[in-house]
Amino acid sequence: MNKNNSTEMKNILLVEDDTMVRTMIMDALEKEYNVFEASGYSEAVEQLGHQIDLALIDYVLPDSDGFELLKKIREVKPALPAIIMTAYSNETLVIKALRTEVADYIKKPLEIAYLRKRLSEILGGKENYDISESVESREEFILDAITAHIEENYMKDLTLNKLASMACMNRFKFCRSFKERAGQTFTSYLNRIRVKNAAELLKNHNLNITDIAFFVGYKNIVHFDRVFRAFYGVAPSEYRKKVSKKIIPEK
Repeated sequence: MNKNNSTEMKNILLVEDDTMVRTMIMDALEKEYNVFEASGYSEAVEQLGHQIDLALIDYVLPDSDGFELLKKIREVKPALPAIIMTAYSNETLVIKALRTEVADYIKKPLEIAYLRKRLSEILGGKENYDISESVESREEFILDAITAHIEENYMKDLTLNKLASMACMNRFKFCRSFKERAGQTFTSYLNRIRVKNAAELLKNHNLNITDIAFFVGYKNIVHFDRVFRAFYGVAPSEYRKKVSKKIIPEK
């Protein structure tokens, strides 16, 4: 812990295994907060005997991960606000952070000014627990992360059940919420992305059509052909012929 004796200062539990990063954060916060430091899961658990007002946790720890530690902390301090720090950036982590109701999810390298701002808001009682100020609600943020996840992973086995589970919703709520947010059903959204990528491959590569279908995520060539026709009005083979002659405009 830093050497500040003020009893009026809020207490922060900082869990970061990188000594340089941990020292940088402590130096930046020591005039405003009492900081209890830990380099991993075990040390952090030992610090829970102190009065803690907020946990600032790195996602990657040598003996666990930040969410496992947060789960343990919540057993002792259910209402403790937490901020997850990570050098990794993907939609799955963002959604996981939202599902565990962290107060914020901050990417590394840290912007100390932003960290100070968020700590002040959260510990000052002004926090509304939205991770992003650019969205109207937690649910909308989750759905935006889901659509980004689809766009990056359209070629994988993305099912309605998997994505509903990822969003922590039942099938019915996910379908309704997704359509409201995206303006189309999950199936239509996924098919549109897949066939547009298939069209690019047909236009720019000499790959076999069956290989293209499998590459963009279809397991059945007949199904791929049907979806492609519905979107472009012609079969994939015909599209390849016509687009090479610039008869079909790009969508």
